[in-house]
Amino acid sequence: MVEARKIDGRTVTFRYEAGRAPALVCVHGSADNHHAYDPLLDALPDRARYAINLPGRAGTEGPALGTVAEMEAFLSRFIESEVEGDYLVVGHSLGGGVAIEHALASPSERLKGIVLLATGARLRVHPMILQLFEQVATSGEMPPLPPGLYEPGTDPELIAQASKDRELTPIETGALDWRAADRFDRMQDLRGIQVPALIVAGTNDALTPTKYAQYLAATIPDSELRVIEGAGHMLVMERTAEVSKAIEEFRFRP
Repeated sequence: MVEARKIDGRTVTFRYEAGRAPALVCVHGSADNHHAYDPLLDALPDRARYAINLPGRAGTEGPALGTVAEMEAFLSRFIESEVEGDYLVVGHSLGGGVAIEHALASPSERLKGIVLLATGARLRVHPMILQLFEQVATSGEMPPLPPGLYEPGTDPELIAQASKDRELTPIETGALDWRAADRFDRMQDLRGIQVPALIVAGTNDALTPTKYAQYLAATIPDSELRVIEGAGHMLVMERTAEVSKAIEEFRFRP
């Protein structure tokens, strides 16, 4: 169910279903919105789960945010307002950067761990993608999908539905997202993360290669790495069985 709340004068939309704790608080990637988590959250029907829309998309009022630190501040305010009890932050791609930022910033005992999906401590974006979004922002046309977003053989209907859902994210917002990702760099700070981290990567991910996940696992003090053979960047949609199983087996902080 998609809900809307006023938080600090801004309308914020998010998907929410009640269930057992700790709640999953899910943050989407660049140019995306809460729909990126629909397949995964449908595969976790017993968990309390939220999938938020960052500002400037899918009913959450703008302006869109230009840095991961600003996105983390938005996430923290949302959690303070809407999430009761213990929680895990689940972040896909850019959302993984927000999860890392939250783990570094949050002193809350309620945070029991983070789940990092297809992400890294540094999220450099290929200049072609940045230029593409800047160009199409003036034309108003939706850009083509970045190469390597989906694994070979992905169901065309899944891709078509995901593309339709992304229309809820304006191109200008997507361009800001990619810029924020490109500026994100916490490579030197990961040892400061004091909660367990589950890291999930795909071997066919061209946007955040497996080496990104391996660095996270080698540097975050309490971490677990799951590598899914053949999975692409959108494993959050394509590999829901493997990802949901990893989340259910995750040994988060008691």
